[in-house]
Amino acid sequence: MKIKTVLFLFLFVSLSNSVFSQEKITWKNVLEIYAKEFRLTEKNPTSTINEKAMTLEDIENKKVTITGYFLDLDPDGEWYILSKNPFATCFFCGKAGPETVLELLGYKNEKKKFKSDDMVEVTGIFNSIHDLEGKLNFVLENVSVKHIK
Repeated sequence: MKIKTVLFLFLFVSLSNSVFSQEKITWKNVLEIYAKEFRLTEKNPTSTINEKAMTLEDIENKKVTITGYFLDLDPDGEWYILSKNPFATCFFCGKAGPETVLELLGYKNEKKKFKSDDMVEVTGIFNSIHDLEGKLNFVLENVSVKHIK
């Protein structure tokens, strides 16, 4: 009887951890993933990459949490970005690359709760997409956003 109880508890804890877990990532992880993918797509083997760094396969289609700056880029409220940098030095202003932003696909900023340059923590499903020019971009889907205090 005791063995069944222990086995049941072990299975319950294992399953609940895998179902509710999410990986906390940093912008350093995103930059390393982008560098690895860029090297693969550009066939540039001379660039130095930390081979032990996180890969796209490690987090693609998985729930992740990351902190950054909330950017509201569309006056109609349809396009939101999480950025490593505030708006004045973001990718779109020419001060950084596409590896410093994550598009928040399908996110609705209900009642304009978040404004540009709010520091937020975003949880969502991490994915990559290629734009019309074939360049790699990262997105988060099914996101939840909360303020950082």
